[in-house]
Amino acid sequence: MRKILWIILIISIIISVAFVYFNVFEKNYRIYEVKELPLVKAIYATGYIKAHNEVEVKSRVAGYVVRVYKDVGDIVKKGELLAELENKPLERKIEEIRTEFENLREKLLPQSYFIKSFKEKIAAKRERIEELKYRLQRRKKLYEKGLISKEEIFNLEKQYNAQLRELSALELEFKEKVKEIKRKIKVLKATLNRLEEELEQYKIKSPISGVILKRDVEIGDYVNTFMETKPLFVIGDLRKLKTILEIDEEYSYLVKPNQKVYITIDSVPDRVYDGRIVKIYKRVNERRKSFEVEVKTDYDVELFSGTTVEANIIISEKLGIAIPKEAIFEENKVRVLEKGKIVERVVRLGGTYGDMVEVLEGLQEGEKVVIER
Repeated sequence: MRKILWIILIISIIISVAFVYFNVFEKNYRIYEVKELPLVKAIYATGYIKAHNEVEVKSRVAGYVVRVYKDVGDIVKKGELLAELENKPLERKIEEIRTEFENLREKLLPQSYFIKSFKEKIAAKRERIEELKYRLQRRKKLYEKGLISKEEIFNLEKQYNAQLRELSALELEFKEKVKEIKRKIKVLKATLNRLEEELEQYKIKSPISGVILKRDVEIGDYVNTFMETKPLFVIGDLRKLKTILEIDEEYSYLVKPNQKVYITIDSVPDRVYDGRIVKIYKRVNERRKSFEVEVKTDYDVELFSGTTVEANIIISEKLGIAIPKEAIFEENKVRVLEKGKIVERVVRLGGTYGDMVEVLEGLQEGEKVVIER
């Protein structure tokens, strides 16, 4: 009977201790088992996805938009026409010069009135000279026989030489006129080329092959090059994407090329993309107090240029022992559960990793740290 009473007493004590433990100890403390963890230092950043070789297309001249050939989503080739601006005075000037240019070119054609008339005059003059030459030869024979006077020979030679001079002058005139026409054609051609090049500036063309990502122009809009800041079109190559991250300037000394980056996108939930920093833009935005880096990432889904992203740039990562910050008191002390008792222990701390603190000395893996609630 006494033995049964002792058993009942022991059981009551155990129940009481358990009751006290679970209702007092467990309510005031929680236990954290020390273990080795991956310790990662990272910088949070936000950014956006940008098409590879994305360019803004602006006008180099001012004028009214008269035609728009492309819209958002259209695929374009380099040099393809996107829109046109109006310049009637320049078009009229080009037409006038082109007409004059063509008229002068036609003037040098073999069947033109100018060429035919000069050739006919020269041919007639040569025919007249041949006729005088023949008459002169006959007169000289008659003179040798004493049938005509020397004065008659002299007068005929005078006519012959005069015709030779006239032929020479006519041929020279023809040559000079042709030369002058060719000179004018050359000048007009150069002027025409210059004006046509100027008119080409009123034709907005794509500087690259890609996709129209944005269009901000309509027929009738007036483009003013001195005041216009917005692009008419934005074109990019969506076959390759690059990620631009914006980082607070206070972290500039920590960010290095080739660092690993983990990227998440709202439109692709439950996915984390790996990337690496490939370029650091070493210029701080004075207003935003930040700088940009470019990250190379392979996305396996179709994304729009301008899609926002969140990222963590990995500054360092290693395995080590860490405990929750709330386990630390008096700067470097922790409470450890040893043989059912709570004892205080001094530890040497390392860096912080979010809510965790690295412990360099003083704790071993598997030990239990007591944390006040």
